[in-house]
Amino acid sequence: PHGAPEPTGRRALLAVIRRSRHREVPRGELLQRRPPPGTQLGVPYLLHDLLGAHLLRSVPTTSGPMLRLAET
Repeated sequence: PHGAPEPTGRRALLAVIRRSRHREVPRGELLQRRPPPGTQLGVPYLLHDLLGAHLLRSVPTTSGPMLRLAET
């Protein structure tokens, strides 16, 4: 369905960040990843979706944006 978020891709990317050290990952590193299996949408779309849903926060650092899990 058009316009519906993709829960599989969302969950997969959130899992990657949860498993990372300090629950944060450089944005560039995530963008280079292959899309999770079973997703039709690319990583840039999924990141945009997660940022828009306030599930991730983008924190500026000297080495580029860092994506961090939003505190709930």
